Amino acid sequence: MKNYNKCIRLPLGAVKAEGFLKDQLLRCKDGMTGHLKDLEPEMIALPYIKKTYVKAWGPGDQSGWGAEISGNYWTGYIQSAFVLDDEEMKKTAAEWVDGMMKNQKADGYLGTFYEDDANIYDDFNGWGTACAMRGLIAFYEATGRKDVLEAVHKCMLWFTREWAGDNKTFYAAPYLIEPMILTYFHTGDETLAEYAKEYLEMTCDRDIFESSYKALLSDDFHYNSNHTAAVGYYLRLPAMVYSAFGNEEYLKASEKGIQKVRKYSTQLSGGPVSISEYLGPVGGTNETEYCSYAYFNATFTMMGIITGKAIYGDYMEEMYYNGAMGARKKDEKAIAYLSSPNQFMATTTSSTAGAKVDMQAYTPCYPVSCCPVNAVCNVPEFIRDFMMTDNDGNVYVQSYGPCRLDYNGIKINVNTLYPFRNNVRFEIGCDKSFALYLKNPMWAKGFEVTVNGEKTECSADENGYIKLDKAWKCGDVVEITFKAEIEVIKVDDTDGPAVHPIAIKYGALLYSYHIPEDWIATEGSPMTPLPDGWTWYQLVPFYRDPPYKSHHEATGLRRNYINWNLAIDENIKPSDFTVEEIEPKGYVWENTPIKLHAHCYKAPYIMPPYPNRTCEPCGEYQIVTHKLPLVLKPFGCTNLRLTYFPKAKLK
Repeated sequence: MKNYNKCIRLPLGAVKAEGFLKDQLLRCKDGMTGHLKDLEPEMIALPYIKKTYVKAWGPGDQSGWGAEISGNYWTGYIQSAFVLDDEEMKKTAAEWVDGMMKNQKADGYLGTFYEDDANIYDDFNGWGTACAMRGLIAFYEATGRKDVLEAVHKCMLWFTREWAGDNKTFYAAPYLIEPMILTYFHTGDETLAEYAKEYLEMTCDRDIFESSYKALLSDDFHYNSNHTAAVGYYLRLPAMVYSAFGNEEYLKASEKGIQKVRKYSTQLSGGPVSISEYLGPVGGTNETEYCSYAYFNATFTMMGIITGKAIYGDYMEEMYYNGAMGARKKDEKAIAYLSSPNQFMATTTSSTAGAKVDMQAYTPCYPVSCCPVNAVCNVPEFIRDFMMTDNDGNVYVQSYGPCRLDYNGIKINVNTLYPFRNNVRFEIGCDKSFALYLKNPMWAKGFEVTVNGEKTECSADENGYIKLDKAWKCGDVVEITFKAEIEVIKVDDTDGPAVHPIAIKYGALLYSYHIPEDWIATEGSPMTPLPDGWTWYQLVPFYRDPPYKSHHEATGLRRNYINWNLAIDENIKPSDFTVEEIEPKGYVWENTPIKLHAHCYKAPYIMPPYPNRTCEPCGEYQIVTHKLPLVLKPFGCTNLRLTYFPKAKLK
């Protein structure tokens, strides 16, 4: 069996969360991760165990919706259980796995299209089944249970037989390529690898969404060509086939496709733009669908493993610590299906996708709950892949955050407040010789490494990793400190509103003016009535108007009391900012341990005095009245915010 990957993914459970990331997973357990299966059992908990009819989905066969949504939920739940190292959750995960496998048919099929009259050639059969197989493979990697791997293997072989030739579909089902390749690497069955390669090649013949590897290799990029979340998983498929065959063209396709999406359709928050869920240009109010955070993170993870390039860990951090966290309620009981860099309100009518779209409201579970279940996946899948290994047993750190590694006799505790601080401490808990490869972030202007307090001269290699190779002793301490500088960025929104606003980054974080939120509980439109303690929320800015003598006076003066009518001098310099590091107190996403301070200007005419959704400013420069102090928080610590600042007209 050939494997062209530069690195090896560690089995689920080798990396476990610590610090604020463990705190987050515990909140997830008490929030959506632990309870979505109870809030919507027919849609989320049961489709693979016992199919039932979901009224809101309408008449007809509902196998496909249930396969996707339930499969992704349990994939996230399983990974959460082992990254958190929670015995109760592991038991629940095992119960689902066992219950699902009882429904495996004699011919090997394992999915939700198991009735005798089911349309087994439906596109969503391949798509949804692939979603669930990822969860089963993760469970096998964590437990070593061979019966689980055998069940997945039999199911994959069923598709190679029943979905041969023209029986393949070409929208979502090519996702089968991923579990085919993963199962191939666990079993050595070349039938699966050959099928994945054949499927990849056949997508070029019916490429209506410009997602084939040949389309990715081209210089063309078209907005509205494909569902952005779907692009997120399509991008890794050619590289995964490369990993089994070594065809460089496949790898180049994934790499070039990623760079095109990042160039044309990725916000500074790391959020891939999803205008009405399809690829769109950068812009302050242009939204990201939450599913994209999970699918793109999985792609960046896989690309880091396949290529051994540190930049994919940077992409993971950028997206998770900024965009993904900025669309989560910090108690982990609600997310926004759609969110944007400039978000002045998040209500059932505020989405730019249309007045009848409720997807900016914060809710635990939408009537189509693909985004909530992917929000469950997003957290553990980000953490589990902080580290990788290779054929020589070395350790690669591709993303930073508090965690611990226990694998193959290597024990490392990672103690850090990164990304709120720019230093990371590695405490070695074993006597063993291996190379420790530390990522040098793309934003770093330099770094310093010490081993047991002594400065070590080292440099980053061509892949972005800093190599420390020695016979480690238990108690050794490695510390790396990165030099960060304020970045003042003129946002390229030429293909969108074309107002070229100003944004601020420092280290791994994008910064925003935090608009205080009024969290207004609302009934919303859940498919199943929510129990006590759960609700939908509409977010509006928390401000109080002063008394007015007349409506006309209110209309004229109210704009002066809108606290997010702000603009920035486009010539503001990094030296105009000061960094305030705050002693951590409580949960970091609620009580930020870092702020930036600078100045801005009041720009009263940016928007009408009674906005009902976030507005793009009219014109490239804004009339301003007076100078104001400006305090910025990390994007991920906000839910309502101003991130892409209009430019002040100062002359």
